[in-house]
Amino acid sequence: MVITVRTTRFIAASFCSLAFASAAADSTAVLSLPTPQQVAWHEVGVGLFFHWAPNVYQGSEGDNLSTPRDKINPDRFDAGQWVQAVKAANAGYMIFVAKHVGGYCAWQTKTTDYSLKTSPWKQGQGDMLAELAKACEAKDVRLGVYLCPRDDTHGAGDGGRVRSPEKQAAYNEIYRQQLTEILTQYGPMFEMWFDGGNIVPINDLIDRLSPGIISFQGPRTGGSRWVGTEHGFAPYPCWNTIDWKPGQTPKEGAGSPTGNTWCPAECDVSILRPAWFWSKGSDSHVLSLDHLVEIYYLSVGRGVNLLLNATPDSHGEVPAAQMKRLQQFGDEIRERFAKPLCTTQGEGNHLSLELGGEKTIDHIVLREDIRGGERVRKFVVEGRRASGDWLALARGTQIGSRQIIPIPATAVIGLRLTVEERVAPVTIRELSVLYVNRPVPKLAYREGGRPAK
Repeated sequence: MVITVRTTRFIAASFCSLAFASAAADSTAVLSLPTPQQVAWHEVGVGLFFHWAPNVYQGSEGDNLSTPRDKINPDRFDAGQWVQAVKAANAGYMIFVAKHVGGYCAWQTKTTDYSLKTSPWKQGQGDMLAELAKACEAKDVRLGVYLCPRDDTHGAGDGGRVRSPEKQAAYNEIYRQQLTEILTQYGPMFEMWFDGGNIVPINDLIDRLSPGIISFQGPRTGGSRWVGTEHGFAPYPCWNTIDWKPGQTPKEGAGSPTGNTWCPAECDVSILRPAWFWSKGSDSHVLSLDHLVEIYYLSVGRGVNLLLNATPDSHGEVPAAQMKRLQQFGDEIRERFAKPLCTTQGEGNHLSLELGGEKTIDHIVLREDIRGGERVRKFVVEGRRASGDWLALARGTQIGSRQIIPIPATAVIGLRLTVEERVAPVTIRELSVLYVNRPVPKLAYREGGRPAK
């Protein structure tokens, strides 16, 4: 969705003048806008991935189809425990891998017996997706599903591609029925993951059954895109818009400030990086708390949603070591960012924040009202010392949905944000300062953002 915004010439405030070119102020800007569902997706910020499939019995990242169906038994699966993991990690949504590359379906599908229908769990009547949907609804956690287009059981390769037209048509029908079951039988879906792109025609189903859904790598508008790595790090800037043509799989990377489609990046990373599935002995590879904090700064701190993967074991249970680390991670994020010292919001190219006396700060949080698109192209945040002197604390280009900017601890009595370049009138949803007083990963500091000595 795009909107044409006619900007007006800015009249500078007495304390500072803008540096953007007058042509930018007078021109007509065509801005890509997020859907309401995308705005809600940005707001959540953190989700948990859950990868479970027959792979966990094989000690591999891909299902080699060797596990006897009567041995696939998530007998200790507890949907409430998975939801508890989401809450512990300070996350707001989960993406459940209901079908991975092997084609095993973790719900009561009519399309195949390579599913929980042939598991001894609950005498073949078990439905992990149904239990997750119920548990998520009870705890206000948004639910999404990973439905892999590839399906080795049905001979479908990457993107759902089958070799002959006849077999392609048959697989298309199977996949479309699977998607229909998910979208009609398990309540509203927050996001659908079509990993690796998808050649199966599905847009008509989504338009009819769940028109606002976020579709990861789906060939449609209103979706999300891969950030480009599985390290959990986003570049800065990482614009929420991309150049896209209908039918394309959204491209990964840093995006473009002039893109024609709102399609934000999502950082996916496993707590067992690089493994996405549990295997014997994997608990020893759980990422450290320091590593997870670094990932948070380099994803959420750069305005990109973090999708952190948990790996339930062969019994369908999230191991205790992972649950402990997720709780530590969530507690750490809450401790750091839950209580700003001062906060404000406002419209225009200048925004001031008085701290009510001298305070030491070491973090700045900025948020733009993205409902009108990304409008800021260059900004500076300055702090005023008790002496009255101003010093630059942070500089940047993108603000977008969220920027968490650590700075060396500095005593100031006030701040001012100056938007130096923009493509349309700006609304800043949040300017906050914090004193976290905890170690910050070196990579989290912004180039050129440190105060001069």
